[in-house]
Amino acid sequence: MDADAEARDLVDRTRTRFPEEALATDQWLRERGWAPEEMTFMWIEAFADRTSEAVKRRDQAAIAAHTEFMAKEHRQGSESVRSLVDVAYAENLMWDLDISDRVWAWPHIARTVRALYEAMWGVPEDANA
Repeated sequence: MDADAEARDLVDRTRTRFPEEALATDQWLRERGWAPEEMTFMWIEAFADRTSEAVKRRDQAAIAAHTEFMAKEHRQGSESVRSLVDVAYAENLMWDLDISDRVWAWPHIARTVRALYEAMWGVPEDANA
C-alpha cells in the first residue's frame, strides 16, 4: 500500500473511532475551502486541534482516548503512518495553548505521543513552579 492510501486509512480509522470529532474536523476544513477527503495530512493536523480543545475543557477521558488511539497507530503503523502521527498530530498538539494548559494535560497524554511531542518541543514546564 502506498503512503497516500495508508494516510487515508488512518483518517478512516480515526473517523470511525471518533465520529463527533471527525464532523468537527471536516467542518473546520470546509470553512477554509478545503475538501476533507483530499487533505489527509491537514485532516490529522486538524484532529490534533480536537485534542487541544479537549485539553482546554480539561476533558481527561477525551485526551486519553485521542492520544492512546494515535499512540497505537504509531506503534503498529507503517513508516508513513508513524511519520503522519508524529508530524501532523503530535507536533501540532497543544500548539496554541497556554503553558498552564499544556502542563496540566501532560500526564493525561499517552506516553508514545508525549515522546513524539517532547522530541520536537520539549516537556511543557511551568516557569512559575
